[in-house]
Parts: sequence; C-alpha cells; structure tokens
Amino acid sequence: MRQPAPKPKSKKYKEESITTNGINIRVGIWPGNRQTIVCLHGLSGNLYSMKPLAKKLNRLGYRVLSYDLRGRGKSDKPESGYGFQNHIKDLEGIISHFKIRNPIFFAHSFGCMIALRYVISNPGAVKSMILMDGGGLLSLSKRLQILKVLQQSFERLDVTYPTISDYLKLVKNSPLVPHWTKDIEDYFRLELEKTKNGYVCHMPKFVMEEELKEMGGSMNLLKVIKYLMKDPKRVISKIKENKNLEFEKIQTPTLILRATEMNLFPKDDLLPKESFESMLERIPNSQGIEIKTNHYGILFDKLKERDSSIEFFLSGLKTKQGISK
Repeated sequence: MRQPAPKPKSKKYKEESITTNGINIRVGIWPGNRQTIVCLHGLSGNLYSMKPLAKKLNRLGYRVLSYDLRGRGKSDKPESGYGFQNHIKDLEGIISHFKIRNPIFFAHSFGCMIALRYVISNPGAVKSMILMDGGGLLSLSKRLQILKVLQQSFERLDVTYPTISDYLKLVKNSPLVPHWTKDIEDYFRLELEKTKNGYVCHMPKFVMEEELKEMGGSMNLLKVIKYLMKDPKRVISKIKENKNLEFEKIQTPTLILRATEMNLFPKDDLLPKESFESMLERIPNSQGIEIKTNHYGILFDKLKERDSSIEFFLSGLKTKQGISK
C-alpha cells in the first residue's frame, strides 16, 4: 500500500545579514504567503522590538521582516553616516534584496519618521502604513520635553552590567515600562551583548548622538549650543529639514495609533494630540486610533483595541501579492 506523503515542514523564523548601502544589516524573517510587512523599530530599539507584534501578523499569514537599523543590534555600527537619508537608502536596499513589491510598513516611534519620509520620496511604492506613536511634527518646547524622556534610555548605554539579572532589574524599575511581561523581558534580554566583563546594550552612545545630531539635537543640551556655535547653518538646516513634512503628498492608506498616557512627566507624550490630529487632517487617506497606554505599552502590552484595529485595517486592503517572482 502506498504510504501517505509526508506533510511539508512549515517554514520557521530565521535571521540573515545582507549588504546594503555599504554596510551589513541584520534582518529577521517570518515566512508567510500574504503581503510582506516590513517593521521599523524605534530610536534605541532593534529588530526584536517588533517581535511580539510581528509574530501576531505572521499568524495571520503575512510574511514579516524586521531589521536592526544601522548602529543597532547585529547590524554594522559605522562611526558616521546616520540620519534619515541613510536609513531610507538602507530600506531601499532591503526591499530590493528581498524582491518585495508594494510592502506594508509597520513602524514604531523613530521608525515612523523613516516610513513617512520613504513614502514621500517614493510615491506609490508602498501599499500601506501602520504608524505607532510617532511621526508627528513637534514644537521646539515639545522636543525638549521628549529629550528628557529619551535621557532615561541613554543611561543604559555604554554601561557594562555584571549579569543579565542586573540589567533586567534596572529596566524593571523604570517608570517607562508600564507592565512587566514576558515579551518585555525577552526583548530586553535580547538587546544585550556579551562582553569580556559582562553585558552591554546593543547600541553604543555615539550612535544615539549621531542620530540626534542629524536632527539638529544632541543627548546633551549643552552640545546643541556647541554644535550651533560651530556650524549654525548646518544645525538650523537640520532643524528645518525635520520640522516640515509634505504630508499632503502621501496617498498611501495609513493607520496612525496614538498612546494617550504620559511616560515620565506631565505632557511628555511622544505623539501629542495636536500632532496626531494634524497628521490625520493632512494625510489624505488616513485614519487614527487613540489607545490608553504609553509609548512602550503600545508596543509590548496586550492590547485588544490595538490588535483588532490593525487587523481590521489590513483586512480592508485589496489583496495583492507582495513578493515578485
């Protein structure tokens, strides 16, 4: 009697490094048969930041890619060459390497700023965008307020921790993390790198400084003054460059999720309500949802409203193959 054919093995998550824009970029891949979703993490995050939500999307059948931005995780960390234009070139290289047509962008925080700029520079190239708590245009006073929040993240960089437990204890006690969950613990474990004397966070401080410098800022307010005195034209041009975005040119269907809760201080939400409403008004094909959580919570908390709104948004898109044959 003929034996039944063995069931084909399901494709599993894998990671690989690719070369794009002159550097190596580390990419995590969840195989799937539906449209390709490309995840873009936050300023000090890495590809594992998006892992819990990437897995949810993958269970819906989507092929999902998440990668370490240059300077983060297992991607190369050049001494210079940061800023949005380099991130856009890196992203173009990833899309080309994996032969993706009409990707869906799924971004958090700083990643939203990359996604928006990519779509404005490449009209019609992206099927849709999901932006979580980022991408809005901010006043100078609001930027300074947010810098105070970011400084909490800066403190963990370039510090050697004797054990993983020491690092997790520090993070667990941070008011930035609303609820300690297994997903959060797994993420912070994965952002550590083993060294001779212990463990360090994956992202060096100089990378953070270079990124902020490209936006006309710094980790230290005194350095902003120093940069301004040294090269005022460059600093002012960088501030102006990141103050204006041509939202009206975006025809890509866009879902914007805003975290309504503060992080450390009063009025320190990273996507203020006025910025959120301005995006909805100016981006023609956009819709928005406000969710009661904070900046980290919108990424890591178990939130039915977030998950259902993302799934509903995706289900409304016309089915279209996202991988060129």
